[in-house]
Amino acid sequence: MKKILLTALAFSQSMLLLAQEHIQFQKITFGQAKELAKQENKLIFLDGFTSWCAPCKWMEGNVFSQPEVARYFNSRFINTKFDCEIGEGVDIAKLYQIKSFPTYLFLDGQGTLIYRTQSRMEADLFLKQAQQANDSNFQIPNLRKSYDLGMRESNFLIRYIKVMEQTDNQAANAAKKALDSVATDEFLKSPNGWETIKMMAQSLDDRYGKFFESNKAYFKSIAAPADFAKKEAQLLRYAMYGYIREHKVDEFNAGVAYFEGLKDPEQKIEAALYKVEWTAAHGTDKEFVVLTNTLRKGLLKNEDERLSFIARRNANAKGTVANPVILKQCYVLAKQAVVLNPSSYSNQGTLADICIALNKKKEAVQAAEAARGLAELETSKIIKLADALVARAKAL
Repeated sequence: MKKILLTALAFSQSMLLLAQEHIQFQKITFGQAKELAKQENKLIFLDGFTSWCAPCKWMEGNVFSQPEVARYFNSRFINTKFDCEIGEGVDIAKLYQIKSFPTYLFLDGQGTLIYRTQSRMEADLFLKQAQQANDSNFQIPNLRKSYDLGMRESNFLIRYIKVMEQTDNQAANAAKKALDSVATDEFLKSPNGWETIKMMAQSLDDRYGKFFESNKAYFKSIAAPADFAKKEAQLLRYAMYGYIREHKVDEFNAGVAYFEGLKDPEQKIEAALYKVEWTAAHGTDKEFVVLTNTLRKGLLKNEDERLSFIARRNANAKGTVANPVILKQCYVLAKQAVVLNPSSYSNQGTLADICIALNKKKEAVQAAEAARGLAELETSKIIKLADALVARAKAL
């Protein structure tokens, strides 16, 4: 009997430990959550998700289960989650204008929005967002009040914009104009200026991007290496498509060399995709075939999404069906993508579209029906598109 009790105790302790290593979501109504928040003087953490949302599932399995995250959320918040396409979740999505998933709301006991963030993120950033939700300096009502009272100090504006970009784009854009008026060149060449550059520089053509480009050595000396590299790559990434459109050979080649020189394999793939874009725009059909064959047998041989993307983008470029040489090569790429991952709606749909263009009825119907089956896991809009794809294939 004693042994049984000890075993039961050990089991209950292990279950308690397991519970502490995952965010514990309470199965309660929104009204009950607000009452609990009032009683316990805590904020509500509300996870707005959908059943088909891949980033939502990734967060559930990879972030919510992190012990540090779980401990913080379980001790500081009333944790709730609602499917925004079912039951009470539909009303919550309308009330708080949840349009992308996952969206994370931090609310007080009255249901007032205190903080908001969204999308997939690593555990350290997710935890930082939660900590900011509990920090009065980052809480939306406090920020709005200070802004409305005329606060325009640069550090405040940076903080205000970062929070409002997740909540109220109109307010964020107004604050960006206010920041423009105080962001002198002298200010920009400072640690706080770097925070402004990180947030405001969107291209090498805007004021902040140009300032970054002209003062790279300074920013490299003060910025965290990862932050500097991220901003440098972001600005160049935006510029690359301009180089392709404007046929700027030297600038394009320098950009490709930059991405190829980085250690991250993903950025080497990015460089390869730029080469495909360039060749599609300025090369011959033969050059396109040679390049994509080299990639599908080498760097992209296991990259079904990238192969399918190249096929989809070039088979029907700018709304016009490609010429027979390009179309046949896109078929080869799409076919390889499906072989690598037949469970992808996008892969099957792309292959079906190309087979329709090539008048390959049997393969078109097979791929279209496979896409239709996979569409059951997607949105109602995708299901309608899949139905239309099947109809087009069968009409050949």
